[in-house]
Amino acid sequence: MHLSWIDYGMLGLLLSFSMVIGIYQGCFRSKQLTTNEFLIADGRMKILPTAMSLLASLMSAATLLGIPLEIYSYGTMYVYWIFAYFIGTYLTVNLFIPMFRQIGNLSIYAYLEQRFSLAVRMVITICYILVTIFYIAVILYGPSLALSQVTGLHIWLAVLSCGIICTIYTSIGGMKAVIWTDVIQTILMFLGVILSVGFGFYDAGGIKNVFQRAMEGNRIQLSTITWDPSIRYTVWSIIIGGGLNATAVYACLQTQAQRYLCVKSTRAAQKVAWVNFIMCAFMLFLCTSVGLLLYTKYNQCDPLRAKLISKPDQLYPLFIIETLGRFPGLTGLFVASILSASLSTVSSGINSITTVVLEDIYKSIYKENLMSDEKQATVSKILSVLIGLLVILIAIATSFFGNNIIVIVFQISGSFAAPILGVFLVGFFVPRVNSRSILVAFTCCLLFQTWVLIGATLTVKPQIGKGGQLSTSVEGCLSSLNSNQTIRTNQSSNFFLPLYSISVMWYSFNAVVIIVVVSLLGTFIFGSNDPKTIDQSLLLPWKRIFSCCCKHKESVSLKVDEINTIPIKAVEQEPILLN
Repeated sequence: MHLSWIDYGMLGLLLSFSMVIGIYQGCFRSKQLTTNEFLIADGRMKILPTAMSLLASLMSAATLLGIPLEIYSYGTMYVYWIFAYFIGTYLTVNLFIPMFRQIGNLSIYAYLEQRFSLAVRMVITICYILVTIFYIAVILYGPSLALSQVTGLHIWLAVLSCGIICTIYTSIGGMKAVIWTDVIQTILMFLGVILSVGFGFYDAGGIKNVFQRAMEGNRIQLSTITWDPSIRYTVWSIIIGGGLNATAVYACLQTQAQRYLCVKSTRAAQKVAWVNFIMCAFMLFLCTSVGLLLYTKYNQCDPLRAKLISKPDQLYPLFIIETLGRFPGLTGLFVASILSASLSTVSSGINSITTVVLEDIYKSIYKENLMSDEKQATVSKILSVLIGLLVILIAIATSFFGNNIIVIVFQISGSFAAPILGVFLVGFFVPRVNSRSILVAFTCCLLFQTWVLIGATLTVKPQIGKGGQLSTSVEGCLSSLNSNQTIRTNQSSNFFLPLYSISVMWYSFNAVVIIVVVSLLGTFIFGSNDPKTIDQSLLLPWKRIFSCCCKHKESVSLKVDEINTIPIKAVEQEPILLN
């Protein structure tokens, strides 16, 4: 099926509107003459649009395409991610937001230089840049896949159209354009998913029928409570591993943390995080509903096994074609919602990479010979264009990967974002660890995580069985297919197979443990800091983790909020003591 002219009109309207916002913010509303204006909207954004922008940067096309597929394939254990979202938000609000705002720098990685050394800051920054470029390239590939499925447009052309539009409005309008386009794109995301859920339940005969089919197909699963690390989703793997994963993404990646600097105070930034949590929970509920609807529709004829689609990530777009295709414009609205999810994440990534290149690399190297702020703003715009073009090229290469998008995203964040979380946690709570110990720990962790990631990707593991992919059927297909699911497995005598079989949910936990343990061991080899010589404003007391249950939180929050109503540049001159 190809899009009608109405559907193309919906897509054209979205892309044109994004361009208009970028041009308006960059050329008419504000000239974007300073780096503060271009990179953090001068710290003057309101809570709701900033929270919607944070959601849009998190809930990417990987979420909209991937979570329903996970529910379809593995059941509803995924809904426990709501607890992971809560843990990530709670730790971000209580630990990271006050610290990041009090250091007074556009980059959160400036903390690492103050706490450890310039070398640590540079290593983490380079790691972040590489990971984020690949991450947003994968996210750019997601909606391009959806577009190619429903329009017949070649996927490379889809990547180019999405990437170029995103690069243009991001480089012209800066953070204000990113946030306000994110608001529109968030509304479109919710609208597209809500419509697919509404029409899906109607076609399926109601909620009761959907849940009955899901129960019969063993898709309603909420009681997998085990410590077996090879099982894909368990209560413990999601709460512990997922909670650390969410914390790493919410707090330790410049892409998201930059939003906390776009509002005027610490209290406002904390509200942004909690509003984002509420919206994330609602989107999780919607995507879970879509997953159950997918199973209800295809429980007797799995499209992948029936060769109706070539990749698992095309399942949701196929559902939309068959459910909404009869209504002119609705298919275009869905494609626009997927496109919106991608554009928001990519634009946020481009803006944040520009920030760290300018703040962490350029200003660290040329401390004594900096350009004027106006020239830095101009350079930021040029950097945005170059980064956008690089992302487009990598996204084209990503189209050759066959893994499910959501798994790739988890592998990236769990393998590389979590080590950064571990470094921050050691910096906050373990004053004796010095820069040499933390660099060794970070290097060891990256090597281990990369080894496991590559091994898990190349090793074919059993797909059916305890905790594995649930069975599907082709008995209802018109073509004559074998109704028994064929599972390719590799049971070769690989000594490391148990290690490679560990669920991606545990990657973040493994990373944090390695960072903490190796850095502590490093103090015996490389020596340790005298805690009295460390700037106490860079450390946090352990009870801060439980700050909602003690009086300490109230006094600290008050002090931080009073000071952080001052512009960030002023905060730069007077660091706040947090203990």
